[in-house]
Amino acid sequence: KLDITNDLYANVEIEEIHDVVSNLLTNAIKYTPPRGKIEIKTETKKDHMVISVKDNGIGFTNEQKKKIFKQFGKIERYGQGLDLGIDGTGLGLYISKRIVESHGGKIWMKSEGKGKGSTFYFTLPIVK
Repeated sequence: KLDITNDLYANVEIEEIHDVVSNLLTNAIKYTPPRGKIEIKTETKKDHMVISVKDNGIGFTNEQKKKIFKQFGKIERYGQGLDLGIDGTGLGLYISKRIVESHGGKIWMKSEGKGKGSTFYFTLPIVK
């Protein structure tokens, strides 16, 4: 599902932000079961836009949340029955965090726990 606000402008390196969105979407697809739901949303909050990617996939434990944005923070998630043959390096979210922060934004995630999906958010300053 897409819920995209038009007329939001930010001064960004488009290829870098594309990499962030691509990483978040790839992860959502990788860890969401067939016929699962993935939602991409944008909204305005004061002087920032908030982009979110939400899924109803396998979610995260509190322990996994602590590692998620660290370099080589790959979380072993075997036995989920969702192996799509997409192997990761443990660098995608770390690099995404560095990119977002270099653009003056923030990145974070929320999950109610294992099996309850997750939502990844990032912000970018809006150009006025």
